[in-house]
Amino acid sequence: MPQKRYLIATLFIAGMLLLVAVVQAFKPPREGGVAPDAAVLSLNLESFETIADLRLEDGWAPRFTSAQDPDQWESWPSGGGFGTAWEPASPYMFDHALALNGPGGRSEVALWHGLEWRHFRFDAPMASARMDPGRHNRLLVTLNLGRGRFQTKLLEVPEGRVLWAVNSGPWSRFSWDGKSVLMGLADPTQASRLLLTALPVEGDWPDSSLAPWNEEGLPGAPRGFPVRLEQLWDDGKDLPGPKLLIPWRPGSQFWMPQRDRLWVSSEGVWTFWRLREGIWQREASGSGVLSAQPPWRMGLVADSQDGALRSRSEIGTAEWEPVPADLPPWPAYDAAWLWRKDASQGALTAWDLRWHEGESPLPRERQRSSLMGAYRAEWRAASNLRASVRGWLPSGPQIALRELNGVAWVWVGDRVLIVRLVSTERLRKLKGAAE
Repeated sequence: MPQKRYLIATLFIAGMLLLVAVVQAFKPPREGGVAPDAAVLSLNLESFETIADLRLEDGWAPRFTSAQDPDQWESWPSGGGFGTAWEPASPYMFDHALALNGPGGRSEVALWHGLEWRHFRFDAPMASARMDPGRHNRLLVTLNLGRGRFQTKLLEVPEGRVLWAVNSGPWSRFSWDGKSVLMGLADPTQASRLLLTALPVEGDWPDSSLAPWNEEGLPGAPRGFPVRLEQLWDDGKDLPGPKLLIPWRPGSQFWMPQRDRLWVSSEGVWTFWRLREGIWQREASGSGVLSAQPPWRMGLVADSQDGALRSRSEIGTAEWEPVPADLPPWPAYDAAWLWRKDASQGALTAWDLRWHEGESPLPRERQRSSLMGAYRAEWRAASNLRASVRGWLPSGPQIALRELNGVAWVWVGDRVLIVRLVSTERLRKLKGAAE
């Protein structure tokens, strides 16, 4: 009889512990709840709402040709980062559009609009494609015409009207504010030079011009630099708009945060340019290496007698303020980083690299692996139907998260889907950090 009472008591205690565990599981951790582990979270995320589904003809794939910007030394995986305006071009543009290259030198951009796909087709391979980061009503594509010739087009979407088309180099990008297009050419007469031009997205083009490098109080142009239009090579002369020739070596960087602002860092010298009355002019210059902290600031590391000193400035000025010495070292610059508005609150990448997150760490990203598992069966089926799929996707479906838009692109081989991500604390914090 005593043994029976002990058994009943044990079962009662176990039942109470189970009840407490169930109640705590529905509370957030800051209120005493239990944080779910990766396995439980993975099980909860295996069902995703499909927003759109695009069937691909055999031979078509979300891939670029010659898709490296001059300051991008390695091709990013198509999964990319957050999809921000300063990242290298990706075939997966926000939650709106998908760039595709196909057989026979054809290409197209498929735009998801009004609950249907709209197609913008081109008779040349696509080297780059971007949508403007603000209103998403402009599409910028650079086409490879062969033999080192390229053409950049700006289209109005969803109508598909071509606003302008110019001969260009193999890359093009919007300014971070989406109000200007930056493109350029390598100088064929001198490999250590890069010619840039900026064209407005709205309004008439400015007259053609070339930066004179004649600002008072600043050094003149490097020896042998063209400073007049007639000194440029033929293709350089034909490039429209206000032009700027800059020194360019391996490791050089440039950033265009606003339509009339440009930062350049090359060989230990930084320069801040501003477009005034249709001509690029230097606002400031100095020694040191820039390290952008998009979308809010520029960082600067300069040598001194006391060692390397750090300072930072707002993105649209060159007014530097010292950085406290006890702040952790900045990560090496990479376009993958997204910085918090408060300079002391840290930064992160879509691959969960983190810098100085302070008191509110962002939860780890777990939806990519759940998507891989959820769509692996469809990838396997596509692999059995098309031999080319194993060449494109040897280890599983390709996942491109666009967390700031709350969606993911999933390429299983014979089709591409847009799926809605599960709303999590991570997504909410990410959107707050970007605002």
